[in-house]
Amino acid sequence: MTVKTRRVFCDTHMGQVHCVTAGEGSATPLLLLHQTPRSTDEFAEVLPLLARERRVVAMDTPGYGCSDRLPGAQPSVEDYARAALEVLDGLGIAKAIVVGHHTGEIIACEMAAAAPDRIVGVVSSGPIDLNEKGREFLKPFFKQWTIAADGSHLNEKFQKFLPWLPADSLPLAQRLVVDLFRAGTESEQGHFATTFYRMEDRLPLVRCPALFLYGARDPFAKAGSAPLHAAAFRPVKEVTIDAGVFSPAENPQAFAGAILDWLKTL
Repeated sequence: MTVKTRRVFCDTHMGQVHCVTAGEGSATPLLLLHQTPRSTDEFAEVLPLLARERRVVAMDTPGYGCSDRLPGAQPSVEDYARAALEVLDGLGIAKAIVVGHHTGEIIACEMAAAAPDRIVGVVSSGPIDLNEKGREFLKPFFKQWTIAADGSHLNEKFQKFLPWLPADSLPLAQRLVVDLFRAGTESEQGHFATTFYRMEDRLPLVRCPALFLYGARDPFAKAGSAPLHAAAFRPVKEVTIDAGVFSPAENPQAFAGAILDWLKTL
């Protein structure tokens, strides 16, 4: 069955946010949030699988994809979450289940903390506890880059992605660098926002169930490695799929299948 998608822009306090929507029905809609520095392309294969059963919205985080750039500004996780809630407002969605991958799952957690009456479930793909230990662990991975006069930064970024991917993933590596360079030299904004986000203060405000979705080859998140998350969400289901850091694109069938199975339990 072919699923038709539609592109829309929503006004937020961070400018216009680009979304891809598909599916319909009375079931609670899904909002998909990508990791930094990706875009809605992260869910290109996942969205039509999920949209066969309900309405699905994938959004470009402000500063990424086709959403407005944020030059000279360093947003916070709270800023991103507020913009995502404004997207729901713009689309007339009162309540949602948020599916977030890596940086997107951190934004999803903040949405659930900020608006517990609106976020009725969270899929945390690659959950990592951003307490003091977690923030310090991640900081070394996030570095500002500049444009090299000889263009060497283009190949440098491409080569940087390859070790995170299976050997046959050159087309995916190309998609990753396209997203990164579309965001420009502000492509690390989403990462930097996580380094000062006090998740330990926010997760106690969460009031919804969650699916913790892990990639078996993801070095950042393993089953049982996020006790702050586990203490906040109730009930919790954990699923591990055959994938790595870019699990929605690496194994979309398993990624979507785990979500659809979990939705049946709500």
